[in-house]
Amino acid sequence: MEKPGIHEHFAVIDKEIVWYGSVTLLSNAKEEDNLMRVKSKEIAQELLEIGFIGNNTR
Repeated sequence: MEKPGIHEHFAVIDKEIVWYGSVTLLSNAKEEDNLMRVKSKEIAQELLEIGFIGNNTR
């Protein structure tokens, strides 16, 4: 996901598991990239809201 002024990479799975970091998820990783896995419905929901502002296709 990219928006002007915002550069974040994340994936939300089953509205609960979040993969978040500097890795471009559908590309080759670089040595300095990082990625963390978090299991949290609250964090997943917040990221989904950020990612879909102005988009009614949730």
